[in-house]
Amino acid sequence: MNEKKEGKRKKKYLLILPCSKRKKRISNAYAIDVYDGPFYRVVRKNRPENLDILILSAKYGLIRYNERISYYDQIMTVRRSEELVNAVYIKLKGILKINHYDHIFINLGKTYLLALEKSKNILSGYNVYWANGHIGERLHQLKNWLKSIGAEVEGN
Repeated sequence: MNEKKEGKRKKKYLLILPCSKRKKRISNAYAIDVYDGPFYRVVRKNRPENLDILILSAKYGLIRYNERISYYDQIMTVRRSEELVNAVYIKLKGILKINHYDHIFINLGKTYLLALEKSKNILSGYNVYWANGHIGERLHQLKNWLKSIGAEVEGN
C-alpha cells in the first residue's frame, strides 16, 4: 500500500521514560537493552513500529533509546533533575523541531518530572498524556497506551 498516493501519513508516537534502577551489566549497548525495569520489559514486548522512545537518565540526561551507553549506578535526585533542566529542554526542543508526533506519552515519576519543568511550554502544543500515580498505575497506563497505538498502527 503506497501511503503517498492515498495522502496518508503514518502516525508517529513518542514515549518518554525514566531510566531504571534495574540494568543489565553490559557496555556499549543500546539504552533500551541496558535498562531492564518493568517499563522496559513492557515496551520491548509491545513496541509498535512507529514509536520513538526518549529516556531520562540520571547519568546521561535525555537520550534516545538507540544511543549507546554502558552500565552505571546513579539515582535521579531532585538536585540532579534540576541540573538537567536546561539540557533536557534544548534536546527535547531539537527533537520536536524535526519530528512531528501525533501523540506523546510521558511516564515519569515526580523527581524526574522536575527535569521537564522548562519543557512544559513546548509540550503544550502537542497531544500529551502525562501518566500519573505510583509505578504500578503508570505501568498499567503504559500497557494500555501501547495496546491502543498498536491497534491504530495495525488499522492503518
